[in-house]
Amino acid sequence: MSNEKKYVVPYATMNERAEDYELTFEIPGVGKGEAELHVENRSLTLKTASKFQTPAGFKQVASEFERVNYAITVDLPETADPSTVAAKLENGVLRVTVRKRPETQARAIAIS
Repeated sequence: MSNEKKYVVPYATMNERAEDYELTFEIPGVGKGEAELHVENRSLTLKTASKFQTPAGFKQVASEFERVNYAITVDLPETADPSTVAAKLENGVLRVTVRKRPETQARAIAIS
């Protein structure tokens, strides 16, 4: 039997607003200490590692939920500023926001 980890690509979406991008990843069953998020250049990488442990004093005899590891790499748009990545994990949904570079944001020009 192989000890090689198998990864599943999570469901992911990217939405754009005037000032930023929001990426959403569905990673059910993953806690905050089990998710790693890295950014290098314009590549954003998410990896998770299942760490389910049977509670002390119990012996697992059956399971209907398979713990999986997730992995995905997303290329951020040219207008994104990778230094502004922020993330929040809540109820199995990871929301990542990345601000746009100021010089690429729309702005109103005053006419004199």
